[in-house]
This record gives sequence, C-alpha cells and structure tokens, in this order.
Amino acid sequence: MTNRECIISAIDGKAALLQDLSRWLFDHPEIGLEEFESSKHLCQVMRELGFEVEDHLYGMETAFRATKKNGDGPRVALMAEYDALPGAGHACGHNMIASMCVGAAIGLGAVLDSGVPGEVTVIGSPSEETGHGKPYLVEHGAYDGFDAAMSIHPGAFTKVHLDWIAIGGIDFHFTGRPAHAGAAPYEGVNALDAVVVFYSAVNALRQQLKDGTRVHGIILEAGSAANIIPDSGRVRMEFRAKEQAYFDEVVEKVVNCARGAALATGCELEYHHYEPTCQGVLHNQTLGGQFAREMEAMGISEEPVAFTGSTDVGNVSQVVPTIHPVLRIMEGTCSLHTPEFRDATLQPMAMERLLEGAKLLALTGLRVLEDADFRARARAELPGAK
Repeated sequence: MTNRECIISAIDGKAALLQDLSRWLFDHPEIGLEEFESSKHLCQVMRELGFEVEDHLYGMETAFRATKKNGDGPRVALMAEYDALPGAGHACGHNMIASMCVGAAIGLGAVLDSGVPGEVTVIGSPSEETGHGKPYLVEHGAYDGFDAAMSIHPGAFTKVHLDWIAIGGIDFHFTGRPAHAGAAPYEGVNALDAVVVFYSAVNALRQQLKDGTRVHGIILEAGSAANIIPDSGRVRMEFRAKEQAYFDEVVEKVVNCARGAALATGCELEYHHYEPTCQGVLHNQTLGGQFAREMEAMGISEEPVAFTGSTDVGNVSQVVPTIHPVLRIMEGTCSLHTPEFRDATLQPMAMERLLEGAKLLALTGLRVLEDADFRARARAELPGAK
C-alpha cells in the first residue's frame, strides 16, 4: 500500500467517527473561550486515537495540542476550530473544521505509524470568531518550528486562496471637563465635540482609502444630560484591509484623527485595542498549489467568487507556511452565520465533503513530510525569509 492509499484508507476507516464528531459538536455549541465540553471531547477523541494530548495549552483553558510523532522529521500543524456563535450555534461550520482536522491527523498519523518520519499535531484554537485564539497561541510559540499549518473552512463555494483580510478594533476615550451648559459652558471642555470632530475626520479619511479597506464604528458614550457639557466620550472603531502593512497604516491614520480631535477640543485622549488584531492571511502558493492539485485529482473545481472575510488564521500565516481554503459543502448558496448554513453542515453532501476535506489536508501534508525541496520553497515565501 502506498502512503497515499494508506491515508485514504485510514480516513475512510474512521468515517463514522468523524461524522459523529461533527454531529456531537453541532449538538453542543459553545461560544468562544467557553468551549469547555467541546475541548474536553476533542481531547478525549484524540487520546483514543493514540495521540499525546496537552490541554489548557499555554494557560488558555479551552486550547489543546494533540501530537503523534515518528522520530525527528518535518512537522505539520492542523488548526482546529470549535467555537460557535452566540444564539446561532455552529452557523459558521466550525464543527466541520475541527472534524476535518481530526480526520487529516488520522490520515497523516497512519503514514507515521507505517514508518514515515515526522510529526502531525492538531492545535485546538479557541474563539476564532472573536480572534482570541490563534493570536494568543502564536504569541506564546505554539506554532514555532512547524513546516506547514492548514485547515479548511466550509462554505457555499470552493476556493483555495480567498481574500482573508486583516481586522482589528480600538476603543477611543475622550475626557473633557463638565460644566453647566446654560450658565457657564465656557468653563467646560466638551468631549462630545471631540467625538463629533473625530467621527467627521474619519468620514473624510474614508475618501482617501484604497478599495476594499473598511473603517466602521459606533459612538458608545457622548454625555448624559443636555444641560451638562459632556466630560466623557467613547467611540469604538473597527478596521479591515487586505494588506497587513496598509492595515497598520490605516490604523495610524485613524489614531491621528483622534489625536487631532482631542487637540482641537482640548480633551485628553486614551485608546486601547478592544479585540486582538487578526492579521491578513498570507496565502502560501507552494502549499496552495499542492492542495489545488489534490482537489483536481478528486474532481473538485475552484469557483470564480468574490468574497472578503477575516480570520485569526492570518496571524499563523505570518510565521508558518499556511493555507486556509474554502470548500463547498452544499448545493446552492447561502451566507455564513445563518441558520440555513448551520443546518447544511449536517446534510449528506457536507458529511461527504468532511471526509474529502480531511483527505485533501492529509495528502497535502504528505507532500510536506516527504519532500524537503517542497518544504524549503514553502518556507521561502514567509516574510523575511532568505
């Protein structure tokens, strides 16, 4: 039996387990950083499959790492997600993402057992929806030393390299001085004015931003009574951009708008990130090319779609050769984060695609394990690589 045949046979042999796992996660939805039962269940499944499991990874309660090794060799990471949406369950299909990663680990684990040197690791990454998982794990070195990191997102189309763009958010707080608005307004410093000037400056800035860039926000606080000069104003802004360097540039421009508003009105300014910054995904062309060839061999074609989304996978892609393709799991179309998409993850086509997705990941990972030149070319695409 060839290594490819070994992978396919191993995944097919665990088809019922993988499909049951996806159903179990569907039936036990837990929101980000509260995936206590989901993480526990996944860890138990991986232990029963013969993987060495470490839970509470780097102090993150619902993160884990499940590893199988055969001596020293190349290392492949599979990025499992299993958080659900508040009130909507697994309407983003993370039950399938986790199950496909487990399936790919089963396939690669089989070739390690047959003598291929290397390592396969499932890294359980909490709270993708809020971007708390992978940035934290990357910062703590969870992905250091891997030759590839991979996962598949279920969708209503198929595409290897999607526009997964950077996203992040900042809360701005302007502090003024209260005064009686009728009797002595000149004694006050108006934080509402700072909010208005800031928001107007951002609106003017939008005209000068590159296509595909987004700055959107809300006013959280701007005074409590009409006859009091507001001494506190809060604005929450979120940013999106295709290129990480340009994302950083846009954030600095918006911060400068806030600084200007504070200076113009005499307010003090404080600001902080209210959510982690999820960097744009650097699509590894070497890995993606192999994944596309495996898709073609299975008779799966890419679709011409225009879609923009964000994910914390981008932070991993800055340090490890990474792919995060989208795989169609349904006939017709519907949007992510809807009841229709959630329910589609349990339909027969999705159950079949779950197995195909696991095989696509594992067969791409096999190339990583077997081909040193392939690994070097993938690594050469990383920022700062020589």
